[in-house]
Amino acid sequence: MSETQETQGGAAVMADEETKLPPLDEETMRTTRLYELCLLFDPAEATRTWDKLVEWIRGTLSDRYGAHVYRVDKWADSRKLAYEIKGLKRGTYMVVWFRAKPAVVSDLDREIRLDERCARHMIVVHDFEPPTVGMAAEDFETAVKDREPREREFGGGTRNGR
Repeated sequence: MSETQETQGGAAVMADEETKLPPLDEETMRTTRLYELCLLFDPAEATRTWDKLVEWIRGTLSDRYGAHVYRVDKWADSRKLAYEIKGLKRGTYMVVWFRAKPAVVSDLDREIRLDERCARHMIVVHDFEPPTVGMAAEDFETAVKDREPREREFGGGTRNGR
């Protein structure tokens, strides 16, 4: 099914055919945005049912919302949380990079929020393509810094227009 690789940052990366998607057509690129979805799971449940969780999120994104899933990452088996979330002191993170139409993100957000398996989640929109499989965290940060700086609203990125 899929092969897992360990990266320098301790993140397990699911390397499979989904990461080598063919180039999307111009219409799809124009009408969709790139998103990063971070989910937090109970580490005991994630260890037992990781493949089912990956299958659930891929199915939800692809089948229900028509998204193109680029990659699914697992961040360690159990990380200590800074504060307790829904009774959890430790958690397992899943990070998913996908491309979807902006109109479906609110419905996706609601569906994940109502799912009992996920303790917390966050969806972030990105302007750059996802990192390649196995890319070290340092290389990814360098790639992000090297991209062209974006113009910010409210005075070009200065605080309070000053």
